[in-house]
Amino acid sequence: MKIEKNNTSIYRPYLSYMLLILSIVLASIAVVFIYNNTKWLLQWSMQERVVAIAQTAALDFDEAELELITGPESVNTKIYEKIVKRLQAIKLANPNIRYAYIQKKTEDLDTVLFVADADSLHPDNPTDSNQNGVIDPDEELIFPGDEYDISEYPDFIQIAFIQPYVDNNPYVDEDEALSSDQWGTYLSATAPIKGDNYFAQYLFGIDVDVTDYIKLSNVALRPFLLFVSFLILLLTTQTVILVRMWGSRVKLLKELDRQKDELLSIVSHQLATPISAVKWNLEMMVDGDFGKMTKEQEMHLKTIQPQAENLADLASMILDVSRIQLGRMKVDRTDLDIGEFVEEVFNEVEPKAQEKKVKFTKSVSQKLPKAMLDKRLMRMAMENLLTNAVKYTPEGGTVELNVKVKGKNLYYEVKDNGCGIPKSEHDKIFGKLFRASNVSDTEGNGFGLYVAKGAVESQEGRIWFESTEKKGTTFFVELPIIEPKKKAK
Repeated sequence: MKIEKNNTSIYRPYLSYMLLILSIVLASIAVVFIYNNTKWLLQWSMQERVVAIAQTAALDFDEAELELITGPESVNTKIYEKIVKRLQAIKLANPNIRYAYIQKKTEDLDTVLFVADADSLHPDNPTDSNQNGVIDPDEELIFPGDEYDISEYPDFIQIAFIQPYVDNNPYVDEDEALSSDQWGTYLSATAPIKGDNYFAQYLFGIDVDVTDYIKLSNVALRPFLLFVSFLILLLTTQTVILVRMWGSRVKLLKELDRQKDELLSIVSHQLATPISAVKWNLEMMVDGDFGKMTKEQEMHLKTIQPQAENLADLASMILDVSRIQLGRMKVDRTDLDIGEFVEEVFNEVEPKAQEKKVKFTKSVSQKLPKAMLDKRLMRMAMENLLTNAVKYTPEGGTVELNVKVKGKNLYYEVKDNGCGIPKSEHDKIFGKLFRASNVSDTEGNGFGLYVAKGAVESQEGRIWFESTEKKGTTFFVELPIIEPKKKAK
């Protein structure tokens, strides 16, 4: 009967697929994130360049001159012509500038006044820019003093007349950050024309055609995007390969562990017979079955005899450990009188407690039933717990065995006031060959608790403990009581 069913091999393919899917999802997120951030950096760079152009151009204008342009009557005046030609020069210096204009602040936060732009030298004589034979509404020119509604840009009036302004929110949609018309896509930027006051009354603005810039940016991003995608695909492939290699390694280590336990099982099984023969022959010699011995011979034999018993116990323990590890622990349930069994185990361990001068007591319920339990496994668990308790309890200490029935379960606990188990090692104490760090000076092999746990769990029971270092440990065992089958009359 197997102690624990290991389903790792069943779930390993699903784990690999989950890791692959997770890698693809993370790779996709990374590509989108890198793409969007790179695109934003290019857009930010473009905005910074447009703002720099506006700031530089704003220095060419003087507030005192602009004050002379008061309304439509200023058209065809020398100062108006001077301002417009200066705007035209700025526009010609950068072919990507679609519009260059000057606006004036008003007391109404939703309105600014038009002053001049590069195309308004003769606003009363508009041109057919798109040559469709009709003067479209967006081809009609406006006059100095005309109002311009900015209610759709609530923060514009608060910022634009104080510092350079452009819609530079890194997370804004491209459709909101850029404007388009029949000539292309353009980005607007303004800069205040500083006068004597901190708050400017005029601002210079440009609308820059960024259609080609956007196209070039997208073209430049494609190879970068392909490279990043290839790199992430490569990392994903390596992840899958590493997962498979890890799975193969784990499988190999488990197989090696199984072979090791198989070998231990074979070796311990083969050793058990000759060790038992040696033990029996020693007993016969000590009993005088082969003739009377001298006192010196008898003394030496009695020295060897306990060593042979320890060797037999160790071989049996190793065999049990191998069976547990390989899942071959057999459960042979028989009709067991629990009261008699507890008395028997207690009497076997008591001499060891007396030898060590440890107070050894038991509290056993008077109404312990008979149950279908494996006597060998029961002994394996209880005897190991009691022997360990005596072993790790100092002279003058106390070991208690309490046995009773709880509901439909047999419950017993082994309590001592010995050295206890360090809290940091609680999760390791049932491990094979593990021994607590504070018992290194006490003889032991690290198999006892591992075997006890296997013996309990093979009978569908459970074992747990509570321990405080330097104060003692209590082990608890709970086993289901299966009533013996009634014999048919």
